[in-house]
Amino acid sequence: MGSSTATTSASESKKDENQSGAVSASPLPLSMNHTNNARLSNTVACLPLVYGSVAFYLAKKADDYATHEWTLYLRGPNNEDLSGAISKVIFHLHPSFAQPTRELTAPPFQVTERGWGEFEAQIRIQWKDPAEKAIVLMHVIKLYPPGSNNNTPPTTEPVVSEVYDEVVFTDPKESFLHQLKSIRDLPKVTATSPELQKCFLEYTDEEEAQKLLEAQAFLTAQLSKVKDKFEVLSREMAEVDQALLDVQTKRQQQPPPHQASVQRHQQQASKKSSEPSNKRSKIG
Repeated sequence: MGSSTATTSASESKKDENQSGAVSASPLPLSMNHTNNARLSNTVACLPLVYGSVAFYLAKKADDYATHEWTLYLRGPNNEDLSGAISKVIFHLHPSFAQPTRELTAPPFQVTERGWGEFEAQIRIQWKDPAEKAIVLMHVIKLYPPGSNNNTPPTTEPVVSEVYDEVVFTDPKESFLHQLKSIRDLPKVTATSPELQKCFLEYTDEEEAQKLLEAQAFLTAQLSKVKDKFEVLSREMAEVDQALLDVQTKRQQQPPPHQASVQRHQQQASKKSSEPSNKRSKIG
């Protein structure tokens, strides 16, 4: 199939949020007398990370067993040194590789191999605090761009398949929280080659802010449409209410059917009683 690479995540995962590359945590209570091994109640820490693969077509160097050279990696969104909180990254490759399992204890956390087929690799992350459960990330190493088929010629452009993720730690130990916070103070880590480093996507606050602005504009437009529809419905409802009121008023002005019948009967009786009277007066 090809060569190796893997990644892993911890406690809980939150995707596509807060792509700032910084560790965040709720403030610690002022009266903190816990030891370093004590868990901090009501505390949440978040560690952003990125995992993925980059594949390069070998062109004239390709053969039946190696058409691409690819790298599987785990890194910080802005090249942060994740070793402040990670003790080991274990990449599990396809079993057809001579050494399908690769363990790395220092950055950069990446594995480079050559192969001819795409496959799903596993990345397992173990933390410096053994009490924190190791996490496992699955990633398909892509050699061809999306939408490609057997008739699509290989591309000379690198094929990048990358995922942004966040690991959430609930009530971590005080010592581990300090390790998480130390990441932002460590030197940046670069890839093993400039060509690979150029392929890494960038995650910035400006990009996140732009997404939020776009979402706000969309919601505002939708709200305006709903408001217009509501106003139309309100006018139509007012017209229906007025029509009902007119009907009720008209009915109130008309006598009830029984009363109208009595009035007609009285009118007819009165008319009949007056006719003989007229005749007698003429005879006399």
